[in-house]
Amino acid sequence: MDNFLIQIEPRLDCENCGVAGAHRYQTFTFQGHGEPIIEEESILCVRCARAERKLRGQSDAGSEGLTRQQLIAHLDVFFETSGVFEICRRCHQQGTGCCPPSCRVMGRTGCDPNNRYGKTVFCTAFICGALLNAITECDPEVGRELKWIKRELGPVEFHLFEMITRAPYEVRDPVRPLGLPQSYPAPKGLDCGSSLRQPLLALTDEILEIRRKWSAFEKME
Repeated sequence: MDNFLIQIEPRLDCENCGVAGAHRYQTFTFQGHGEPIIEEESILCVRCARAERKLRGQSDAGSEGLTRQQLIAHLDVFFETSGVFEICRRCHQQGTGCCPPSCRVMGRTGCDPNNRYGKTVFCTAFICGALLNAITECDPEVGRELKWIKRELGPVEFHLFEMITRAPYEVRDPVRPLGLPQSYPAPKGLDCGSSLRQPLLALTDEILEIRRKWSAFEKME
């Protein structure tokens, strides 16, 4: 189980001490692998929010699961061994990559392993629909696992993704975290990257064609 807080907007009274000028905070609780995240909302002043964050940090000290860096590394190993990164590199080379070119982590052909900022859980968990459908075609179980990771674990760090990709401040999600999770549920069934590689790479041309069509459609909008 893991909890963390996200700040929303001010101009409220603290539900703990009653002081004015409080903020809304969201608490996300990881129930476990494969389960949806539980969201709870609190209205706290800065002092009470700081105390709550400290209290939750102490209670989560012994949390089981993976740290965010372990989760990112685990997903990267799967994407590398399965051929996903190779397909993504070719997608970026043809100008249809999902990642915004303004991202500080991006190189000419995708994520730069030597960057000094590091990936977020959001960008590590993200995978486009064309590629996700191809993976599901090759291995439905892996496809379901990746969909859950993308839907439940990735959005937790979307605000960090916006900062690293230099999204204009006025269009950023207004929620802001006060802390990151101490642990994440460990993904299951992603140790099969090598066996998935050949059938997935065989679908590369089809995936890239879909990406070209989607890109052309987006430019028309």
